[in-house]
Amino acid sequence: MHPCVLKTGKFLALSAILLAGSHTLPAFAQFVDETPAKATIEASSAALAQKSEQPQTSNILFILGLRQEANLQIKVAVTEEMSDLNVWQINATEVASSDYKWPDADTIVATGKLGCQLALQATANTPILCTLLTEEGFLSLDTALRKSQSTFVSALVIDQPVSRQMQIANRVYPSLTHFSHFAGFGTGQKTGDLTSTLDLYSYQASSTLPAQLKGALRTHDALIATSDSRIYNASTLSTVLLTAYGYGKPVIGFSRAYVKAGALITSYSTPSQILRQVAYRLRETRRSNDMSESLIYPEYFSVIDNQSVARSLGLIKAFVFTADKTYTDSDFEP
Repeated sequence: MHPCVLKTGKFLALSAILLAGSHTLPAFAQFVDETPAKATIEASSAALAQKSEQPQTSNILFILGLRQEANLQIKVAVTEEMSDLNVWQINATEVASSDYKWPDADTIVATGKLGCQLALQATANTPILCTLLTEEGFLSLDTALRKSQSTFVSALVIDQPVSRQMQIANRVYPSLTHFSHFAGFGTGQKTGDLTSTLDLYSYQASSTLPAQLKGALRTHDALIATSDSRIYNASTLSTVLLTAYGYGKPVIGFSRAYVKAGALITSYSTPSQILRQVAYRLRETRRSNDMSESLIYPEYFSVIDNQSVARSLGLIKAFVFTADKTYTDSDFEP
């Protein structure tokens, strides 16, 4: 299908949605840590974190490595989800202090890239569970450190499996059955029995993005987007969505902000949903002493769609979900 096939009126309507929603994209970074300036890491803990009397031992050391607002939400969620566990919460800025004395801990849970990096640098044989970061962010951490502690390091990422995005998109909009995706993140876990198909494309940095999008969109019903920052970022937002609009095809995923900006639908996991799963794994680990699974995707999620995009593309909604409700994959099985 050639881009001009989509009627001008519909294309302009979709473009208006993009213009109205594009300012929301940076909100995706709310729970995704960006590596802070060196000055932040080296700053005095007395200036950046409130200190309390530290216990001599702690079963679980919980490092808060995100931004202040997100850390406050995480503290509340930890209190709610882990009330039966012995958890000591501490800000990453305090851990980064040169005079910080690490307490004895059975397990370290570290949030964000900063928290995970600090835990990797400071510990040798203590199991580490990194969370509230993307798969890309986790894999970009110091490779030598990760490999040297590979037996003890795992990550519960915020990325949604591509198979889940396919299953939800097809369940809600049944006309979407043939998907394309640039191979990279989110493909490591299959969820349920799929009634749709997926074609993988290899992203080439040496080739222009519009040309590669053309190949992925032309003969497919929708494009699955992920948190791969090489392809999907604030700079490429309009290129990705407008190219898809031109072919009359929707983009699926990868965050609430991306959907508000003009993608069709996505699943996403909140910090509370992630930490519910973290708490479950910690309880199971306490029983089995097994943290061997290295990369884990969220089990609990919510769904959001952009009905303006659906109407403009003529997509009929066949399954009604509840916004902000917590779901599991079984809820979207045929």
